[in-house]
Amino acid sequence: MATISINGIANHTRIRMVDFLRIHDIDIALLQEVTSPQIVTIRRYTKHINIGTKRRGTAILAKEDLSHTNLKILPPGRGIAATFNGTCLVNIYAQSGTAKKRERERFYNNDLPYMLASTQTDLILAGEFNCVLSQTDSTGQRKYSSARANLVNGLGLTDVYETNAKRSIYTHYTSTGASRLD
Repeated sequence: MATISINGIANHTRIRMVDFLRIHDIDIALLQEVTSPQIVTIRRYTKHINIGTKRRGTAILAKEDLSHTNLKILPPGRGIAATFNGTCLVNIYAQSGTAKKRERERFYNNDLPYMLASTQTDLILAGEFNCVLSQTDSTGQRKYSSARANLVNGLGLTDVYETNAKRSIYTHYTSTGASRLD
């Protein structure tokens, strides 16, 4: 099963996303910062969308022939989860910015555990985390989350990037540095 996580979907990138899904034969796509239900209407894919009150959210696109169970959403649009073929996929969009650090920590301590409470299967946690787990995930200001680190350690999760890291790769760039937030 091929799965990918994509953030920041906009109208002009939808066509490229459709091509990407088809060219790479992606079975499931996890989307963050989704702003419109229409944007993720793609032929031969079932969509599950969770757009929150601030008009941004998460979504799961799955090929039509893949059945799912146990669909869960977080009301503010910050998370969506479903189980496919015995694997629970959890897609999150955590709060960003230094000013939202307390909200982000609350999200990792309270909201996300709700999504994981009854997970008795294999688990893939993906999305836009908006914080780092270690110093090597950032070249500038470090947005560390102890709540996220406790969650990852408590569940015994493995950062798949670290298992194959030959060089640093970052997902967010600013004028003062780069970070691996997704």
